[in-house]
Amino acid sequence: MTDIAISEPGRLAALQRYALAVFAPSSVSAAHLVVQLMLLATLVPAEFGSFAFLMILVQFGFGLSNALLSTPYTVEISSPVDPHGGRRTMFFTASAVFALVFGLCIYLVGALIAEGRWIMPFSIFAALAMIRWFGRAHNYAMLRPALSGLSDIVYAASLVMIIASLAWGGALTLETTALAFLVATVLGCICLGADFISRQIGSWTSLRAYRDIWQGQSRWTLLGVVTTESTANVHSYLVTLLAGPAAFAPMAAAALFVRPVLLSVSSLSQLEIPIIGRAIAAGNIGKATATSRRFLHALLAIWVVTAALAYAVITLIPSVIIKPAYSLGEVELAVLIFLVISLFQVWQGPNSALLQAARNFKPLSQVSVISCGFSIAGALIALAFLPPVYSLLGIAVGQLVMAVLMKQLVRRTFVEGLKDANG
Repeated sequence: MTDIAISEPGRLAALQRYALAVFAPSSVSAAHLVVQLMLLATLVPAEFGSFAFLMILVQFGFGLSNALLSTPYTVEISSPVDPHGGRRTMFFTASAVFALVFGLCIYLVGALIAEGRWIMPFSIFAALAMIRWFGRAHNYAMLRPALSGLSDIVYAASLVMIIASLAWGGALTLETTALAFLVATVLGCICLGADFISRQIGSWTSLRAYRDIWQGQSRWTLLGVVTTESTANVHSYLVTLLAGPAAFAPMAAAALFVRPVLLSVSSLSQLEIPIIGRAIAAGNIGKATATSRRFLHALLAIWVVTAALAYAVITLIPSVIIKPAYSLGEVELAVLIFLVISLFQVWQGPNSALLQAARNFKPLSQVSVISCGFSIAGALIALAFLPPVYSLLGIAVGQLVMAVLMKQLVRRTFVEGLKDANG
């Protein structure tokens, strides 16, 4: 692999990077919003809840991919050379294995909670989505964000066009929706570049070298992802398990409004971690923290726009998402709590990027474990005494605990640690 020289990004370059990194994943969020709004108008709550729950599992898969593949890979690429010759190639083999295993897991869960032939094409879509996600991370790490952005835009546009055609022809079902996701994902994968596709298909090597990555990084980031998922989405699993997909459906509808914020946190993290990592490796802590602050400001702007749009839709045209089978008050409450939760996640994003770039994976996972306990306890208590929607309050408490602990960890690592080093 050819090493790439990294130049200092100016303000204009940074603005262009943010515009692309935000617009592209936001187009995916918008496409998913359109699809799920159409499904809301077509499916009964139990069917919509099943579909939405499997989509949450796909999002969880992206987090697992980040922990096992994307984050270690971007850290590896941040090194000027490949000291373990061939270890970068090994990531492509790991990507294929992970995708196959994940697709199988989605099929098993789908067969457990739902019925229908749509589960098989949805499972294939889920597997290919993991390949596309790693391809996006690869292009970000190689400083080719345009290819990642193109993949997102093509995926989103093709998905909306196929779904709109199906809806216009009266053929929108769970099965045709799953096929639409599959076709759009294939098209998105093609846009990731011939070099990525050839390496993903042709790079089959031993996974033995992954042992060092697992010991040094992945086991801690994986623990962090699992506990972070519990902190953020334990209500989904508890409500679906205890009350059924129909009870989860109103919360799934409300969650669509904050999807742009969550996708922006994830996508911008992939963009900024390599830059912050190189700054830290060069001893330029000032640049690392400045990048983190710029990251926070961008996320806050996205959150404000998202909150304003959510308020406008809920206030002016609630019938767009609230169908007779759903309680308007329940969805409004869920949207409000989700906005609070996403604000806490915005606070976490830049601090998490700093800590990942500094390879503080074990302390990060410990923060996740602590906050996970608060979310699970809060959600269980709420479910025991209140309607299912109030389980989101437990999630809000867990996210706040995570944000506070993460900020304290950053302060100890980059402020107090720097003072000790200079003292």
